[in-house]
Amino acid sequence: MTSPDGAGIPDKGDVGGWSGDYGPLSILGAFGQALVQGITAGLQVDLAAQQATVNDHSQSITELRAVLNQLILQGNALVFTSNNTYTPSAGVLSVDVILIGGGAGGAGGTASAFNGGPGGGGGGGGEVHVNIPATLLPKDGEDFASIEITIGAGGARGTVGNPGTGGGDTVFGAGLLTAGGGQGGMTGTGTAPGVGGVGGAGMIPGGAGGSGRVSSGSGWPGGNSTSAYDLHGGGGGGGGGTDSGIGGPGGIGGISAGGTSGNTATRDGHPPSPIVATGAGGGAGGWSAYGLMGDAGNGAFPGGAGGGGRGAASATNGGAGAAAIMFIIEHLA
Repeated sequence: MTSPDGAGIPDKGDVGGWSGDYGPLSILGAFGQALVQGITAGLQVDLAAQQATVNDHSQSITELRAVLNQLILQGNALVFTSNNTYTPSAGVLSVDVILIGGGAGGAGGTASAFNGGPGGGGGGGGEVHVNIPATLLPKDGEDFASIEITIGAGGARGTVGNPGTGGGDTVFGAGLLTAGGGQGGMTGTGTAPGVGGVGGAGMIPGGAGGSGRVSSGSGWPGGNSTSAYDLHGGGGGGGGGTDSGIGGPGGIGGISAGGTSGNTATRDGHPPSPIVATGAGGGAGGWSAYGLMGDAGNGAFPGGAGGGGRGAASATNGGAGAAAIMFIIEHLA
């Protein structure tokens, strides 16, 4: 299997078992070897060209939105869904901060008459949760200083033949705390499926995107982002696409299920309950079954990643990643 940095690309002796002393390409002699080398070089160039897109975590939500006051199981929270500032209330003893990064987009499938290249699912947004005592909050003289809030945007889906965009990072203060956005899914070729994106960094990393699958059944499932110890979790990874069959299911985000492939009504990830401060499920991979085919599912808000598209002569688009969020709970005297 290939990896996002190009490691693991098969060499000319390993491509699908077609070369070597007894493979069909050995019959073609020098021409066969040149053909394999050309395919391998194409894979290397293609992977390198996708790096800037799948690893872009800089985008954020600049449209100013009102800060919500929401009662969740962890307490009465200020909820941020766009870039803003936060000034702690006078008399606060500590604050709980819960950050979730943006989910990445899944890659579109590659159109090809020979198998095609199913897209990899995007990585889910990572999660960070921490209690900060008032003594560590920044001050402006005797008063608390304003703290910059950056909310990561969801990564755009990859259209046919294109990788998914990485999810944006969510940041509390000037680098005080960061929950990473997921890495975008990568496109594949007729001989190599697209690789799923890495989940965003965090105390609980986002779910990894499932890789696509060529001529071997369903796409790989998206990874989960869950905690076995408490009610926390980031975004679920997107499921990988396939060239013939059902795409991989999306990963679980927190306690929210991912989407399931094969039906437009079920392909998107599931969002969490409004009283739960966790990430959401990832979207399922694109599919082709029973004479039908469909785009990959979208990740649910917040932080769920999009699935990878189907790769074949009639390829489909990847799914979009969901935007990030931040919760702040003040503990007063």
